[in-house]
Amino acid sequence: MEKTPKTGFRRLLQLLGQQTWMVVLAIVLAVVNAGLSLVPYVLVVYILDTLLTPPLQLAKVETYLLLAIGAAVVGYACMYLSGLLSHIAAFSLLHDLRKQIAVRLGLLPMGFITGFNSGALKKIVIDDVERIESFVAHQVPDFVKGLALPVFTIGYLFTVDWRLAAISFVPLVVVAVWLPLIFSSSYTKKMMGRYHASQEQMNSGIVEFVRALPVMKIFGQTAEQFHQYSGAVNEYAEMSKKWTRKSGPPFAVFMSFMSNATLPVLAVGTWLYGLQDLSLSTFVLFLILGVGYIKPLFALSNMGMQLMLINKGVGRMDEVLQAPIQPEGTEANLPTDWSLTFENLGFAYKEGHPVLENISFTIPEKSVTALVGPSGAGKSTAARLVGRFWDANQGCIRLGDVPLNELPLPYLMENVAFVFQDSFLFEDSVLENIRMGMNRSEEEVEQAARAARCHEFIERLPHGYHTRVGEHGVHFSGGEQQRIQLARAILKDAPLLILDEATAFSDAENEYLIQEAVGQLIQDKTVIVIAHRLSTITDVDQVVLFDAGKIVGKGTHQELLDQNTLYQTMWDAHQRAKDFEIGPSVSLQNAQP
Repeated sequence: MEKTPKTGFRRLLQLLGQQTWMVVLAIVLAVVNAGLSLVPYVLVVYILDTLLTPPLQLAKVETYLLLAIGAAVVGYACMYLSGLLSHIAAFSLLHDLRKQIAVRLGLLPMGFITGFNSGALKKIVIDDVERIESFVAHQVPDFVKGLALPVFTIGYLFTVDWRLAAISFVPLVVVAVWLPLIFSSSYTKKMMGRYHASQEQMNSGIVEFVRALPVMKIFGQTAEQFHQYSGAVNEYAEMSKKWTRKSGPPFAVFMSFMSNATLPVLAVGTWLYGLQDLSLSTFVLFLILGVGYIKPLFALSNMGMQLMLINKGVGRMDEVLQAPIQPEGTEANLPTDWSLTFENLGFAYKEGHPVLENISFTIPEKSVTALVGPSGAGKSTAARLVGRFWDANQGCIRLGDVPLNELPLPYLMENVAFVFQDSFLFEDSVLENIRMGMNRSEEEVEQAARAARCHEFIERLPHGYHTRVGEHGVHFSGGEQQRIQLARAILKDAPLLILDEATAFSDAENEYLIQEAVGQLIQDKTVIVIAHRLSTITDVDQVVLFDAGKIVGKGTHQELLDQNTLYQTMWDAHQRAKDFEIGPSVSLQNAQP
């Protein structure tokens, strides 16, 4: 029988794992601290009673004072240790969760990851995990103390005077009734869901806003005119206002009642004291303890909200942590060669129209095949399916005689190298950006950089290969970044190579250098080239022409040029683009494509 997945606080305890004992010990110490924190107040009453009862017994007063100081010192030591353990457990949990999420994301198909926007993933990895850390480190000990202290206090007060104790007990009853009603309401649950969704949209809008800043500056746009950002912020603000207006009045009534809970104790105590049915020391005790325990109860009201936020956040994390990983095979069945075969391949993104339909063609081992076609034709998608960024919805891709999904993923990743159109560099040294975690020496990295024609500009950097890249380091042009990508691929030396328009952002000089590097890189490899500049693929072994997700032509460059109308049209447009120039006799407005 399949077990029901754990949720809420039980799931949080499960996530704690090996840190559970520290949290339990922190809770025990918080309970001891709650009990000891009562002792000085009780002893103050005994001291007062002793001082008001002749004859004066100073030795007894001194004993009470020493006991009060001792209880306070031990109580503070327990509180310190409780906080220390809870913080260690919380930061260990934070580390483990972020590591687990990062590892899991690496095992999930790209189709799953693209189902989250960047703001949602940022919220899961940063905000939701951070909230759990704060909850374990601060709110769990506070909650336990806030629960234990009223129980100890009311229990003790009932042994002193049951009448005033019963009156002092009323706020605890109100909290016990009010909190579950508020936080279990359908409206609160609905608003909690909206809160998380709105926060994710706002995070996504902020990320997009930062990325779009250069373009916005050029066109004189402001944050208010960037609708994805301003709309998300406004929606979050309106949701917060609506929630506050709805929940504010009952919460204000609750807080007002709790803040004035001393009045019934004061009224009844004064009446009983006037009737000489209550001693002054007992009256003072109830004025101190009978209302003093109420302050920790406020932590309980905040705890309910935090638990709801955490439950929702844990649910979002579990969408990643419990998502099915990409299936893979074993090393028992490895390919005998490096040819690629696309068999009746069909693919559609999640809840989208088909991107590829009935794609069938073969790429012989150690040959170069170019995928061409209009924008959006599906050529880049077909190439990325080789790296299992996604899995096909129908048909399959075979490496040699083995379907890709029957190969171990590490094996496939070790034997496929990509050079993307959009290059990405990490905030690390140039050396590590080329090495990319591969076990290669600095000399091997330099050899790859020389082959990729980027050694010269790297040597001119302030610290050579050890110069940092990114916000606090150097920045490279598009052509330089692509050459560093090529160096990565050369260093990897994988038998399968996929080039996604490797010269897209290059000027004439960089393009020449990159083409030189590519010529060296593709030797004795099975290569797929996604090309927009048709002049770069005239000598490849095979050209596969895509249009609207289907193959509409296959052959050499010359064969397609002689037989395929679409390819002829694309070639003519490419030739006209090469011949186009801006001069006094030609304006862009009147230029013909």
